[in-house]
Amino acid sequence: MKRFLFFCGIAALLSGCGGSKNAAPMIPMGSEVPQATTETVAEETVSSPTEPAVIENRVKAIYESVALAYPDVPDLTPSNDSLDQAYCSMEWQTLVEMINAKDADDASSEKFFDSDYWIMGQDYQNISATDIKAEVKDNTHADATLNLHNCGKTTKVRLEMVFERGEWFIANFIDEKNHIDWKQKMLKHLETKKEEPKKTDIIEYE
Repeated sequence: MKRFLFFCGIAALLSGCGGSKNAAPMIPMGSEVPQATTETVAEETVSSPTEPAVIENRVKAIYESVALAYPDVPDLTPSNDSLDQAYCSMEWQTLVEMINAKDADDASSEKFFDSDYWIMGQDYQNISATDIKAEVKDNTHADATLNLHNCGKTTKVRLEMVFERGEWFIANFIDEKNHIDWKQKMLKHLETKKEEPKKTDIIEYE
């Protein structure tokens, strides 16, 4: 009889444990749930800012925003102020402000920004960027090249990038197809005196 009760007890225990094979293991009350360490997560999910792929993804995201900022809407002239603030270096933003202040102060001279460095032209349609490649110079400087497509034309563009405020920003736009270094042209324009406006300082596209 004792042997019978013993086997019945074993059977009862086995039937009580017959849950799903995939059930999560029970954690005793008062025990802490195991947590992944910060170091482990960082090693597995965070890429170094100086990896070319990180910069290429940043530039890709920037020009996706550019395409959205310049929709194919007739008679709409977008302002690139928001793009500058979001994606350009502090130095670049300062240069743009200085150019605008100089041109506003001298109403007789031609305005420097007769065309747009974001789209490398005056008109825009179907903007996109392809073949984005990055070359790291050091921990805070890099170059990114891309093919900018606008109005059915393709322009080879080189971006001088700088790492600041925890992210990569554009410090200069260089139109390699038309040999236009926007930063150098801006600095030259700032040096031009009011009474001696120079046509060569103004950037124009056909």
